Amino acid sequence: MTSSTKKTAEKLQANVQKYRAKLKFTRLQLSIQAGVSKDYIYDIEAGRRIPKLDVICRLADAFKIEPYELLK
Repeated sequence: MTSSTKKTAEKLQANVQKYRAKLKFTRLQLSIQAGVSKDYIYDIEAGRRIPKLDVICRLADAFKIEPYELLK
């Protein structure tokens, strides 16, 4: 993993946690909204998985934000 990929993954990880907390979503609630498993959400937040673009878009939809906001 390159340093820029690692930085982006860390931003994504932090932003998923931030928006989930802001909306008071449990991992289960977010997983249902985004169409992924709660374990997948846990792995994203723990930095063990980097979601593909379609999952990033579904997460953004669940948070009612634009996908780029998860990466900045």
